[in-house]
Amino acid sequence: MSPTHTARVASYLLAGATAALVLTGPAHAASSIESHADARKDLVSRDQLSDTPPSKPDPSRRLGDITTNEVAYGTDLVVTTRFLNLQNTGHQEFHWSIRTSGDDEAWDASYVINPRQAKGHFTLLDPIAAQPRCGGVTLDRPKRLVTLTIPASCLGTPVWVRAGNGVVFLVGGREYHDDARLDGTVRDGWKYGPKLVAS
Repeated sequence: MSPTHTARVASYLLAGATAALVLTGPAHAASSIESHADARKDLVSRDQLSDTPPSKPDPSRRLGDITTNEVAYGTDLVVTTRFLNLQNTGHQEFHWSIRTSGDDEAWDASYVINPRQAKGHFTLLDPIAAQPRCGGVTLDRPKRLVTLTIPASCLGTPVWVRAGNGVVFLVGGREYHDDARLDGTVRDGWKYGPKLVAS
C-alpha cells in the first residue's frame, strides 16, 4: 500500500470517527429542556362522585384540554403548559409531580382555583409532606398558559429532575382530566417526562 493511499485511508477513518462522535454524542447528552405537544380533544371524565378512574372520552370539551407542555431546568424548574381553553369556569386544579436525584419520593405541587375566584391557592409539598415557602404559579388566561416555577435551591439543587403534570376540572357534576403526556388516558399518577440536568 502506497504512503498516499495509507494517508487517504487514515483521513477517511478519522473523518468517520469524528462524524460518529458528532452523530452519537448528543444522543447521550442530558438535556435541560423538554418540549412536546399533547393531543387535542383527549380529555376524559367521570362522575364527580365516582371512585372509578376517569375513562369517558369527551372530544367536544375544550376547557382544560392541554395542547403543549415545556419543562426547563436550570437555576429554576419551570413547567409551562398551554391549553385549548382556559376560561375561568368551575373548580380548577393544576397538579405537578417532581422526581429528583436527591430524593427517594416525589415532590408534589398544586394550584387550586375555586369557582368564581380570580386567584388560586398554591401548595408545594416535599417528600416528607413539609411545605417549603418557595415556588409559585403564574396563570395567564388570555394566553391560555399556566407556569410553575420552583427555584432549584428549593429542591435541594438536584443533579436531575423529572416532572409529570396534569389537570382536574370540575364542571356540572363531572370531573375532566388531562395528563400532559398521555393521549386520552389518565393513570394513577401523572406520567413523568425524561430526566433533565441543569445547564
